[in-house]
Amino acid sequence: MMTHTFRTLSTLVVLSLFTLGMQAQSGDPLTLLKEVEKKTLAYTDQTIQFSMVIEAPGRDGKKVQRKTSGKVEVVGEKALLSLNGQLIFLEGARVTTVSEEDEEIVVRKLDGDEAQFTPTALVKKYETGSNFQWAGEETVANGVKIVYIRMKPKNNVDVRDVVLGINMRTKRIHSYQEFGTNDVTTTLRIVQYDVNQGVTLQKVTFNKSKYPGYDYVAPKGM
Repeated sequence: MMTHTFRTLSTLVVLSLFTLGMQAQSGDPLTLLKEVEKKTLAYTDQTIQFSMVIEAPGRDGKKVQRKTSGKVEVVGEKALLSLNGQLIFLEGARVTTVSEEDEEIVVRKLDGDEAQFTPTALVKKYETGSNFQWAGEETVANGVKIVYIRMKPKNNVDVRDVVLGINMRTKRIHSYQEFGTNDVTTTLRIVQYDVNQGVTLQKVTFNKSKYPGYDYVAPKGM
């Protein structure tokens, strides 16, 4: 469950790297994703408000849902996630969680299996270790056309496939669904997406001095 949580957090950052500039449902999806990565890096900063639903099998055979919402601010490859009353700084393989309610800071270093879920590792994994195919399209509210791309990771024991929805009017992400091999489905929907709003690198970088008196729990040397 902890690994799934980190994968979900990293996915929010990876979504900020996928803003497609496609014109039609043709060509190679992977080629388009590579073009997207290059285009999106030109943004100074990105702010994404989202809703998230995790659906898992229950003991009685019925599906159990957990719903939440939050905001992620991205500058370069660093991000600040506001989720469930916590501030989560995602900086490469370092994840720092700040709980203002508990006045506690917990630092984790992602290594081993968890290291593959850092934003950079996820992007590379999907680029080089996945099969891509078109997964249809639909028209939603206000006549907005959504085009779907299915990504099937190779040799991944946790993820069966991923479906990425693209809003063709804004050329931005509409939704992300991850289907786990354990029958857990994670659905992310973008509620609002703003770019170049003046978010600074300092804001998304953890600074311990901003939290005097907080308990600090971290691996040695961090």
